Amino acid sequence: MAGRRTATVPIHREGRDRGGVFTLTEMPAVQATEWFIRAMQLLARSGADVPSNIMHLGAAGFVTMGIGTVLTGLGKAPWHEVKPLLDELLGCVTSYQPPGAVAAQTRWDVIKGQIEEPATILQLHEEVVSLHLGFSLAARLSNYRDLAARMMAALSPNTETSTEQSPLSSPPA
Repeated sequence: MAGRRTATVPIHREGRDRGGVFTLTEMPAVQATEWFIRAMQLLARSGADVPSNIMHLGAAGFVTMGIGTVLTGLGKAPWHEVKPLLDELLGCVTSYQPPGAVAAQTRWDVIKGQIEEPATILQLHEEVVSLHLGFSLAARLSNYRDLAARMMAALSPNTETSTEQSPLSSPPA
């Protein structure tokens, strides 16, 4: 047995957690599949367009639905339903070496008291989902933003000033 995947997540962003390093371990397959199904059910209850045949896909269902649909749906869901899903993601944090520390912490009740920045918690949620999906959500979102920017640029009219008069414009007064 190869074991579950792990990821090492260094914190590079400015802030009090900068230099800290987290280790994440993916959930067992049954737990992960159930997590993704519960998340998709929550998305459906929140009004997201969740195809009926997607539940059996587990993590791949998130990819099929699209990141935008997932984020929008979670944003509309009641907090008391979202929080247990987020807490379960943080259960995948298996160690944390704070900046400047000699030894890593391995108990979540200790680790959560060591994290100083809310942005670190959000990054950990994203990194755990990425670990289960097998690709980086941040990279995928960046690719979508780049694609959208290129599409908008291609659709935008030329903004350079022209001395030629457009056939639709009126002559100068």
